[in-house]
Amino acid sequence: MSKEAPASRTIGEKLDYLIKALHPQGRGPYVSREIEALIKQRAADGDPTVTHATISNIRSGKITNPGADSLRALASFFGVPVGYFFDDAVSGPIDERIREIKGDVDRAAAGEDLANALEDKEVRAVLFRLGGLSTTALRGIKGMVDTYRAAEGLPRVNSKTVKGRSPE
Repeated sequence: MSKEAPASRTIGEKLDYLIKALHPQGRGPYVSREIEALIKQRAADGDPTVTHATISNIRSGKITNPGADSLRALASFFGVPVGYFFDDAVSGPIDERIREIKGDVDRAAAGEDLANALEDKEVRAVLFRLGGLSTTALRGIKGMVDTYRAAEGLPRVNSKTVKGRSPE
């Protein structure tokens, strides 16, 4: 079975991936105006900057051949080499590493959530009673818990992957 090479992505698609993937945990992606402001804030004298309009236009594909200074500013902001935007041999391993790191962060957060939940004596008491129940029974209990959480105004629990397995 041969593996097909992934389709080459445009500069805009690569920028879009970086924007969606690289942002502080607990918040959504940066918007173009934030990126512009942070690049300008961090730039030393003579460092390239880029406008929010240019960022948006690159990302949307309206600008398909951006200037070197714009790409240097964006590469610096996201911590990738400028070659990331041009060479799939450079961007592929970087994207894979980003996915690995995000997976590690998600697993760590899920582990922390689990540890916090297990500190509660009542949670542990319920957990011990679940052992030995069928998958069907556990799914029914999960549905009831979701209903009670909603009734009490608690947020939905995300299905985070823990050690390669989903809690679903």
